[in-house]
Amino acid sequence: MRQPILLTTLLSPLVLHVSHAQTGGNLSNCKGGCDLGELCIGNPFSQPVTDAQCNKCAGGQYWWPCNFETLCFCNSVEENAPRVPPARKSRIKVNELSDPCRDILTEDVFDAIVQPTSEEGKALFTYSGLCNAIAQYNILHDEKFANMGSDVQMRAELAAFLAHTAVDTHGFSVTREEFHCVDPIMGSDGNAYCKPCKEEHYDSGTMTCSQHYFVSEESYKDYCDITRQAPQGCVCDKESVKPVFVPVPVNTNASNVDTNGYIHASDAYFTRGSIQISWNYDYYGASLSMTGNGDILCDNPDLVATNSVYAWGVGLYKWMEKMTFGTQGETAHRQALKMNFGGTVKALYGDLECPSSKWDSSSHVDMVHDRVAQVCKAGAALGVYLEMDKCETKRDCLECDGLRKIYDSCQELGTCPHCASWVDFVRSVAPTVTPIRIKPPTFDDWNENYQDRSAVDVKALSWTVVPLVFLPMCLAGSLFSTI
Repeated sequence: MRQPILLTTLLSPLVLHVSHAQTGGNLSNCKGGCDLGELCIGNPFSQPVTDAQCNKCAGGQYWWPCNFETLCFCNSVEENAPRVPPARKSRIKVNELSDPCRDILTEDVFDAIVQPTSEEGKALFTYSGLCNAIAQYNILHDEKFANMGSDVQMRAELAAFLAHTAVDTHGFSVTREEFHCVDPIMGSDGNAYCKPCKEEHYDSGTMTCSQHYFVSEESYKDYCDITRQAPQGCVCDKESVKPVFVPVPVNTNASNVDTNGYIHASDAYFTRGSIQISWNYDYYGASLSMTGNGDILCDNPDLVATNSVYAWGVGLYKWMEKMTFGTQGETAHRQALKMNFGGTVKALYGDLECPSSKWDSSSHVDMVHDRVAQVCKAGAALGVYLEMDKCETKRDCLECDGLRKIYDSCQELGTCPHCASWVDFVRSVAPTVTPIRIKPPTFDDWNENYQDRSAVDVKALSWTVVPLVFLPMCLAGSLFSTI
């Protein structure tokens, strides 16, 4: 059975390597070549693309794969350098003055938002784990999480992210998908074991399974897409995960546990993480994003349920890199920078929640309501306001149908108490003095003031008069930019 991997052992050399080389999977497209002499390589996780095909982008090719932002990227030529695919760019500058945790998400603010009720949640979803995950992601990528644009944009991204993670983890208290891991037990070998259940046999109220999985199945087959194997997903075989019929080496205080029908937790790619990941391809993509090595989470997916940095880190991967149309489209990250919470819901969950319907998924009906309540709570703690749907133009903007109605109605019904007082906690960014709008002069003004002058006189004065005429226009334009 696999042994847990210590994250410090796993990631420290990688961080030092990438920081020193100043490279990673960050410079997408390779158009015109790579600035530091790196190689232009392919990202086959997104589409079947080779390094040789991407190398042509550096020479000026502009058609496929060069016209897809994240398919080709510059990567270090050093031996065994991590291959970290890039996130789609926001075109917003990195904030060099502020740090997400040191300056904005202090531990006190974190504690006001993240309040697990289970011991497992308290141990997994920690402040240090989140800050380390953010630092790790931002070292490996040019597109940074919660560290781009203004302080207000950084606060908005943190608030939106923590709102979604609160919902996906049931208040930071669930570490593994419950009906795929009923009554988990920890073996004396240090590994977790799960008893899978089919959804139709699972009672969410009592968290019990009326008929265990292997009554109808010979092997565990869920969350394994055999059409997406390496380098597009973890190698898996639907017939490979067998139940543990021999006694699990359980701890002495649980020696009476019936272990019939259990599987090794790290043999299954069921749902885990601060923002839910599942299936063999999601684990591979998250592992690439966090470490440059897809095998790490493929070999031990239960690290996401046992290591705080991985638990938070897979959420950052989905937030930064999940695009609405697979290899193109919007990300939750880009929508949060627009202060558009509805766009983050649409990017992550699509039509399941925008709009949600009890006929499609009753659970998502409840979840989208909870997302609204949670963004009010997180936004208030971080002192920032996000619109439910902020789309000034349709370009690169997503709307979540029905979200604004939920926001309005939940305040009337009292089901989202933080929303009623949310704006009271928002830091004001408005100017203290309202600028005066200056209207530019008209041609009548010109004629009235200069009608007695000859054409020669006007021509002679043109270099002095005209700038004075247009000065109010310049002032007006400058003032408009501050309003």
